Amino acid sequence: MPIPRDDMGEAPLTRTPIPLPAHFHQAEQSFSLKKRGRSLCYTLPPRPPVKSIPPISRIFPNRQRSWSQPRPQSVSFRTPQTVPPASKLYDQSKGETFFKQCFQSICKLGRGSFGEVYKVRSREDGCLYAVKRSVSPFRGESDRQRKLQEVRKHERVGQHPNCVRFVRAWEEKSLLYLQTELCVGSLQQYSEELAGPLPPQRIWNVTCDLLRGLKHLHDRNLLHLDIKPANVFIAFSGVCKLGDFGLMVELDGSDGSGDAQEGDPRYMAPELLDGVFGKAADVFSLGMTLLEVSCNMELPTGGEGWQLLRQGHLPTEFTSDLPPDFLKVLSAMLDPDHRCRATVDWLLSLPAIQRAERWRKLTLATQWTLGKLLVLYQLLVWLLSFVAESLKRPFLWLVCCVGGRLSQCPLHASPVSGRLGDSSISSDWDDDDSLGDDVFEVPPSPLVPLRNLTYHGHEFPGRHSPDLPRPSLGSTSTPRNMSPEYGIRRRSALTLTPNVSRISQDSPSSVKTLSPSSSSNSSGFEDADAPRSSFLPRNLLTMFEDVSEP
Repeated sequence: MPIPRDDMGEAPLTRTPIPLPAHFHQAEQSFSLKKRGRSLCYTLPPRPPVKSIPPISRIFPNRQRSWSQPRPQSVSFRTPQTVPPASKLYDQSKGETFFKQCFQSICKLGRGSFGEVYKVRSREDGCLYAVKRSVSPFRGESDRQRKLQEVRKHERVGQHPNCVRFVRAWEEKSLLYLQTELCVGSLQQYSEELAGPLPPQRIWNVTCDLLRGLKHLHDRNLLHLDIKPANVFIAFSGVCKLGDFGLMVELDGSDGSGDAQEGDPRYMAPELLDGVFGKAADVFSLGMTLLEVSCNMELPTGGEGWQLLRQGHLPTEFTSDLPPDFLKVLSAMLDPDHRCRATVDWLLSLPAIQRAERWRKLTLATQWTLGKLLVLYQLLVWLLSFVAESLKRPFLWLVCCVGGRLSQCPLHASPVSGRLGDSSISSDWDDDDSLGDDVFEVPPSPLVPLRNLTYHGHEFPGRHSPDLPRPSLGSTSTPRNMSPEYGIRRRSALTLTPNVSRISQDSPSSVKTLSPSSSSNSSGFEDADAPRSSFLPRNLLTMFEDVSEP
């Protein structure tokens, strides 16, 4: 069958159809939700070592570097430097570093382009800290001074409840160490684990904490310039704190804004592209941080979405669920014009912020009080348990003494003399008035000679055996409660020979009916008329005496 052709004389199947463009609503959106588990494309690749020239240490192996300190040296711009840092545990004679001698490394918290952070426990006070160590050693005196400026910035910040507390810093073997307080984690980790927007009350708490911390910096003419969720840390009490002051700039210092660097482009203020560095840049970065964590929004790094946010456009599909007062605060912080942008003092004067601050202070005070009460309760419980354990033995001994049953006391001894014997043995050999001489007829003679024993047909006279006193049945040498099993084991022990093993308890010769007379015989004292068994224990001493006679 011939293929039909068109007017141009070509078959329709020989031409490729032109694809029609399909438009989707998702493709038109410039913003997206925050994705869990960022891919490796967002992480910095490791820096390869420079292979163009050999290091200076290979060319000049014995070169003395004045800026390199083989021993630990404290770093401080307030007090004079001491060698080594103040610590009672450090011993210079040992080959270990100051970090290994004074701290116990628990785990690594993170790693960045300039350093790695470890969670450590101090061997001096037992508290937990975070120690940041530089990744690469000092490459020269200028590089050392540049890295030591971070210590100077931490000291300029000072102490504030909403800023990470700085403890001390030292350098050793061309590496810089910074010791700071330990926090639970960052705001970025908290929002990623939550996998959604923060609750409204939590948003207000974060806003109040960060505004107070930023006010502390601005009052000292300091610019953070790198405010983002990764640099906001959460303490164990739940308070948010500003940290990582590596890019901080001093407005009234010698560096000014000449050495200022921009931070993450997702949170960067638009005026920084024109070289205008001011306090309004930190306010804009804080507004972008709050927008991200409150809406679970993925901030763009560039493109049309980045421009829309810098033009004052807030995506309604993300901000429609936010409280109106908080949306007003965001709009004032993200104003495109830095001259019209809200300041920290103006934001703290808003009625909504003041109400949130009062509630925040009340919550923190209640939490602090409950924590102290819990510690006091645990201390009281430990003290009561220690006192009860200390008074347990004297109390039990006193109760047994008052009741007249000291022998039945679980301790079996006074608190001074202690425990004299095993309770399982002494409990069966105590005095008992219920068993006496009037129960069984016992001859009144105090001394009864042991009768002649027979061993394999040989009779050994009893003159060689000493006269032993007959114990009373009510004395302490007689078991108080003798069980039938004990009597059977007693008789079995008396019917042993060197060549014959223990007679089974099931044999007729070993099981006999107990009577008053037989019970006395079982104790080892026989009457004159009682028959003797042919299987008796061997008396080695009597045998030796009999053999020695002429």
